[in-house]
Order: sequence, then structure tokens, then C-alpha cells
Amino acid sequence: MVHPTEDERRALCEWLTANHVDIDTVPLESTFAIVEEPDGRRLIHYIEFVTTDEGRRQVDPEDPNTAWKRPASTPCLVDPPSWLNIPGTRA
Repeated sequence: MVHPTEDERRALCEWLTANHVDIDTVPLESTFAIVEEPDGRRLIHYIEFVTTDEGRRQVDPEDPNTAWKRPASTPCLVDPPSWLNIPGTRA
């Protein structure tokens, strides 16, 4: 796994925050894609931690040594900087 540089991490966090994503729920190894739905909506697809109502990460019921993760999406309200190379696709 290739970890982002500090500049990439900071830009990614700013972009996610601008799109109302809680960056504390996104694992470092999460991948991102902007998907254009048939109705024209653009969604950011990513992986997030499953958390309790209090915001604590839950344990994966299939692997008690890891945090539980799931696919997530949110409307893309702000485009990412082009140099982050977030892929875009059509659904």
C-alpha cells in the first residue's frame, strides 16, 4: 500500500471535509472514486469505519482484530484538486 504524502493527505482531508465527510471515519487505506449516476448526480464512493452512536469504531464481527469497515458514498459538492487524481466514472 502506498501512503499519501503529507500534502496529499492534507488536500484529501480538506476535500472530504468540504464534502461533509467526517475524516475521522475514513481509513488511511480507503480508495476514492467520483461516480456520475444516471440522473446526473455525482457521488464520492469510499470506505468508512462502522461506528457507534458515540463515534467509536466497531470491531469487525468476522475478524475481531480489525475495525469494521463498509462502503459509503456522499454527494460530490466540491471537486478535488486535479493533482490528487481521484478517478471518475459513470454508473
